[in-house]
Amino acid sequence: MIFFDLIESLLRGLSGGVGRRLRYMYYKRRLKSCGKGVVIDCGVYISNPRSVELGSNVWLDKHSVLLAGEIDFKDKAYKMVENSFFPGKAGIIKIGDHSHVGIGTIIQGHGGVSIGKYFTSSAGCKIYSLSNDPGNCMTGTMLNAGYIVHPVSIADNVWLGLQTIVLGHHVGENTFTKPNSVIYKDVPAGIIFDGYHMESRNRFKGNE
Repeated sequence: MIFFDLIESLLRGLSGGVGRRLRYMYYKRRLKSCGKGVVIDCGVYISNPRSVELGSNVWLDKHSVLLAGEIDFKDKAYKMVENSFFPGKAGIIKIGDHSHVGIGTIIQGHGGVSIGKYFTSSAGCKIYSLSNDPGNCMTGTMLNAGYIVHPVSIADNVWLGLQTIVLGHHVGENTFTKPNSVIYKDVPAGIIFDGYHMESRNRFKGNE
């Protein structure tokens, strides 16, 4: 484990085409699965790469963070929130073909994150599938506060606008979120979402 950590820390800072090529060669063998044409840019951090699946032509842009791996809760309290759209399993991050994970995006996959094809996240987006239980946090300590596990599922052709935050739930296909949106409930397909209101994308299409 220390050996891999050392290699990854050395590879992480290599810039340019050589760095990208070396990271691809390394992670192609370390990830759970890795398609063709994957670009892992400078500064990208991946924890538990054996729990990460990348499709073909996926670009992990500079300083994006993928936190994968199932949590061993032991004696800590936690509750599972069902996501009927989620096709994966806890701890796994799966990103579909032709996707771009934007600069500084954080994907926390301890509860499970499944992302479809043609996904884009703008800079600074955050996707969380596990968090502290706010009810227990008010009465307990951070050591025994408890957790909420809520898998994230994102369908095909979704674009998360600048600094969008996803807290569990499902995002339907052909959806765009405006900058600084917070997704705290399921978002249906074909929607422009600003965190409070939903508009059909058809409104923004020209006459056909």
